Amino acid sequence: MVVYTMTKKQIMRVTVTVLICIAAALIIIFAVFGSVTASAEAGKMPVCRAGRGDNKVALTFTCAWDATDTDKLLEALSAANAKATFFVTGEFCDTHPDAVRSMSKAGHSVQNCSDRNIHIKGMNINDLIADTKTAAQKIKALTGKEPVLYRAPFGDWDDKALTTIEGMGYIPVQWDVDSKDLDDPDAASVRKRITENTDSGSIILFHNDCAVTADALPQILTELKQKGFELAKAEDVVFSDNYITDEKGVQQYRPAVSASLPIVYCDYDPDLDSAFEKMRENLTIQQIYDLSSVGRVGLVDLIKSFLSEPELYAVREATYEELMECYLTLVYAAENYGCGGTYTEPQNEEIPQIMPADEPEDDNDTDEYVEMPYEDDVPPIK
Repeated sequence: MVVYTMTKKQIMRVTVTVLICIAAALIIIFAVFGSVTASAEAGKMPVCRAGRGDNKVALTFTCAWDATDTDKLLEALSAANAKATFFVTGEFCDTHPDAVRSMSKAGHSVQNCSDRNIHIKGMNINDLIADTKTAAQKIKALTGKEPVLYRAPFGDWDDKALTTIEGMGYIPVQWDVDSKDLDDPDAASVRKRITENTDSGSIILFHNDCAVTADALPQILTELKQKGFELAKAEDVVFSDNYITDEKGVQQYRPAVSASLPIVYCDYDPDLDSAFEKMRENLTIQQIYDLSSVGRVGLVDLIKSFLSEPELYAVREATYEELMECYLTLVYAAENYGCGGTYTEPQNEEIPQIMPADEPEDDNDTDEYVEMPYEDDVPPIK
């Protein structure tokens, strides 16, 4: 048997080396777990804005404390013929049941904002489920309707909470335009903040118990309508199914498409193909039908807000025949697989034809089409 002996210095050197290796291993382990946690929290997002092109925006009010200005808010909404969503807590239902009933009777939506106005980030799943169900029961008792949207108090989410809320059948909703009415006592600056930052599909955050909100709301509603926005309930703005939410919280409509019949608009130009798919995702069926009469300039003007520059270029450079072929597929896809909005009137019996130019049709009936020069067709993108 061979016996190895070590000096004290050698033992110390080995001990230090082992400790360094253990420390390095711990650093790597914590770094890995830290990155996993961070990516999990960043991997899911609530709906902050709906990616739609029809100028619908959601007016939302968080209701967790007082109900002092509720009547003023309802009067302003009624005068503007606008609808809104009130995210209420269960405690608000307990203390202000008449206000909740008034919101619902006025045709507005009452949705879930937890029972006790608590931070749900890091919350035990069973406790979160119980809290959410309690609030839902109180809302239904007062309005007769089951809530379908959920807003986390203070906008405080994590991946576990989002997964739990979605698993309960809710759409998690936050906002992309914050009025900051709790912090800013100046009605003019609150109004400016809203009107300058609202876009199609925006979800606007107000609070129901701020005097500044009650003062600013009538002018805000007037200016938003003057800009062409339709003021709607949140559930009429966000997509309820067939959607994905990107890393910025923008909800994109993704219609369910048969795997055996993928939609291909253009098999030789991927930019033109993706441009028409985005039209299906962002336009209502009526808007798609109306494309038949807008001409190329009107088409580009309607779709430029949600297309990339390469996609816009592909649309501008395509021939009339290429556009017509893609358009026929677009109508078929929208009618059979869905599109970015709802339309309840009967569908056209015949698929319309895209007008070849932006001027009225010539009296001389001819099948000949002369392509418009690019320079005269559409002004360049700035």
